[in-house]
Amino acid sequence: MKVKHVEAIMPTTLKVEISTGKSFTVDVSSYLNSPGYERISDPGLFSRAQVEEWGHGVEWREIDMGIDVDALYRLSREQAGKAFPTEAFNAWMKKNNHSLTTAAKALGLTRRTVIYYHCGHKPIPIYIGLACEGWEARHKISHSLKCIRYF
Repeated sequence: MKVKHVEAIMPTTLKVEISTGKSFTVDVSSYLNSPGYERISDPGLFSRAQVEEWGHGVEWREIDMGIDVDALYRLSREQAGKAFPTEAFNAWMKKNNHSLTTAAKALGLTRRTVIYYHCGHKPIPIYIGLACEGWEARHKISHSLKCIRYF
């Protein structure tokens, strides 16, 4: 997947056309608070977003900063309600004390897939979010039953 065209829509949205012929819009305001990206919040600079030389993302050449196409696509899917947010997935892992390996085992995924989701390299399908909720619900029920047996 490569970026073919990008248009900055003020104040913090990008309209991105990709090599598949599809396009999406994505609000990148969350990036503007990240170290190094603060300068992009300047409207004059933001409006100069352009396709990275090889099409692997969107960049602002003046400050040598960019966002890769996979991150933009994942974020657009999350914002459209078509993907489980990476932050929510990572919070689920932390709350349930899962490593990459134990999360993969709990969800029936490969460790590599969990790494992609954990690092935000791939959009997380909604059904994975539902599986996380289901795992947690089943785990709570199982824990409750163990407590009842002791009384």
